[in-house]
Amino acid sequence: MSALRLAVAAAVIGPFAGLATAGSVTLLGGEKLVAALAEGPPCCVVDARAAGKRALRPLADAIAYRKDLRIVPSASVVVIADTDEAAVRVGEEIARDSRAPRVIAVMGGLAAWKAASAPAQSGGAPPPAFRFVIPKNTCEQGDPLQHFRAGPRKP
Repeated sequence: MSALRLAVAAAVIGPFAGLATAGSVTLLGGEKLVAALAEGPPCCVVDARAAGKRALRPLADAIAYRKDLRIVPSASVVVIADTDEAAVRVGEEIARDSRAPRVIAVMGGLAAWKAASAPAQSGGAPPPAFRFVIPKNTCEQGDPLQHFRAGPRKP
């Protein structure tokens, strides 16, 4: 099947299946997003929403997206944006620039992310097994891009 036919098929089937792919980025929502997060937590969450929305409803531990963002991911990267299209577009940039093992664009934006990540944050589900890899350039000075926290979040 040609690349054009695959792209058209993904565009037509994606909204109905809850899963669509674009390049090396996967657009996930609902149960499929929950299942992907259960496989292992992402190394980072990139908040690509408009600056005003980020200020109004900040995401703890998320990295604010900017054009010159450079990350060295040790696991999957999650991208949250104002629209599904924006999440996929930013995810493609991250996948291209960082060689991330997996980039997940959140279908449904902030509401979908909060719903999918709520069980893990509330302590209602057991934490998934995961590995922690110390990223490159850990001796650089300045503010860290990522923080590692073990255990349940405190309210």
